[in-house]
Amino acid sequence: MSDNPLKGRFRAPKSYTRIPSNGTFYNPGVIDINDTGEYPVFAMTSKDEIMMRNPDALLNGESVAQVIASCVPAVKKPRELLGADVDALMVAIQGATYGDTISMEVKCPECSNVITTGASVSSLLSTMQPVPENVKIVTDDDLTITIKPVTYETSIAAGVQNFQSTRSLQSIANIDNDMERLKAFNESYMKLAQINFMILVDSVHSISGFDEQGEEFEVTDRPNIQEYLENCETGVGNMITEAVTQLNQAGIQKEVQVQCDNEDCGHVFPSALEFDPVNFSTAS
Repeated sequence: MSDNPLKGRFRAPKSYTRIPSNGTFYNPGVIDINDTGEYPVFAMTSKDEIMMRNPDALLNGESVAQVIASCVPAVKKPRELLGADVDALMVAIQGATYGDTISMEVKCPECSNVITTGASVSSLLSTMQPVPENVKIVTDDDLTITIKPVTYETSIAAGVQNFQSTRSLQSIANIDNDMERLKAFNESYMKLAQINFMILVDSVHSISGFDEQGEEFEVTDRPNIQEYLENCETGVGNMITEAVTQLNQAGIQKEVQVQCDNEDCGHVFPSALEFDPVNFSTAS
C-alpha cells in the first residue's frame, strides 16, 4: 500500500464507455471484460500528453498503446485491440481530457473556404455500431471461415509500410538507371503485397469444417491459418476481402455534416473525421 498523502488526489474516472467489439474475438488477458460492458476512462496525464507528441512513437503506434493503457486500465494489451475499439477509446479519452468538443478544420469543396468546426465526443460515441459476431463465408469445399476486423497492431504495420513505400517511391523517381529503378520499385511493391496479405490473415478469426473421418474441427492457430491462405485459391481471399468490407461499418461514425460559414456559400457537405493520433495531443 502506498503511504503517499497525495494518493487521494490521483485521477478518477471521468466517463465510462462501451467498445464496438464488446470484447468479442479477444483472447484472455487482452482486456478485463466486465458484466456491464462499460469501461472507466481517465483523463490523460502530463506524461501521456508528452508521449503523444513523440513522432516516432506515434508512427509505430507506441504512443496510442501507452495512452490507452494509462487511461483505460481495463485494457492490458492495447496493441491487440481491434481498430474499431481503438478509435472509440481514443475519442472517449479525448472527451475525458479536454471536454466534449473535438475541433477540426475542413475546406469547403464549393468555395475552398477553410472552416473551423467541432464534433461532439458524446454524439460520436452514441453512433457506435457493434462489430458483427457472425460474419462468415463458406468455401466451395465446405469450409466455414469466420471473419473479424484487423487488430490495431496490423493497422499500424500497414500504416508504417505505406509511409515507407511513399518515401521509397519518391526516392525511386530520382534513380537514373532503369534497371535499378525497376528493382527498387519491385522491392517496394513486394513489401506492400506482404503487408496486405498479413491483413488478410489477421481478418480470419477461425476456419471450421469436417475432416475425412467426418469429425468436426476448428482452426484458430495463426500459423495454420496463414499456411492455408498461402495455399488456397485466390477466390477465397477475394471472399474474405468482401466480407471485411461489411465489418468496416462497425465502430463510431467517421463522418460529420459541415456547413460552410462563408455568407456567399453556405454549402452543407459531409467531412470525414480524421483519426490521426496527433489530433489527440492538444486540447480542443
